[in-house]
This record gives sequence, structure tokens and C-alpha cells, in this order.
Amino acid sequence: MTFQTNVRRATSYQSIEKNSRVLSANPYDLVSVLFAELRDSLDVMIESARRNDHGKMFQYRAKALAILNGLDEALDFEAAGELAQTLHTIYREAGRRIQADIGVSFIEKAESAREMLHEIEKAWLAIRPH
Repeated sequence: MTFQTNVRRATSYQSIEKNSRVLSANPYDLVSVLFAELRDSLDVMIESARRNDHGKMFQYRAKALAILNGLDEALDFEAAGELAQTLHTIYREAGRRIQADIGVSFIEKAESAREMLHEIEKAWLAIRPH
């Protein structure tokens, strides 16, 4: 087997494992998976921007924005009230920073968005239901 074949198989196995986690997840775990995917996408996006790999950077920016949009759309404003509104505002600001023009301050804005969202992820993980 070649190295490329091994990489493709490993990627395939990771995808299957991730899909299995999503299909069997309760709502809490599903949001946890989304936060992890969002964090990973932002990490790759930022690293790609640092390397001037704009194709990969745009690919992962789109993925991060799609996940962020999904988290935002899942907010229950009726049940969560002010908390949902606060999260909506944070998600909107993070999205604005992620979509910043490529330039001198792009990486800084993207990192600040990643940090904002990481704080929400940490809080989410801290309230794990028993």
C-alpha cells in the first residue's frame, strides 16, 4: 500500500467515525460535535491563511460559517430568551470577523472569533447533562 492509500483510508475511517457519532448523538452531544468541528475548521482556516493557501482558507472559512449558521439557526429564542439573543449576537459578530477581508488584520480577527467561540464551547461542555 502506498502512503496516499493509507491517508485516504484513514480519512475515510475518520469520516465514518464522525458520522456515527452524529447519527447516535443526543442534542447536547450534537452541539458538542458542532463546536469541535467549528474549532477545527477555524484552526485550519487560520493556519491556511498564515501559509497564504487561500484555496484551503476559503474552503474552511465556508465550512466554519456553515457550522456557525447552523448553531445560530438552532437557537430557541422562545425557550432561552435573553441567552439565545446574546448567543445570536456573539455568533453574528464571530461570523463578521471570520468573513473579514483578507489582509493584514484578517488572522487577528479570525483568531478573536475563534477565541469568542471557544469560550462558548467551554461553557457548553461545562454544563454536560448527567
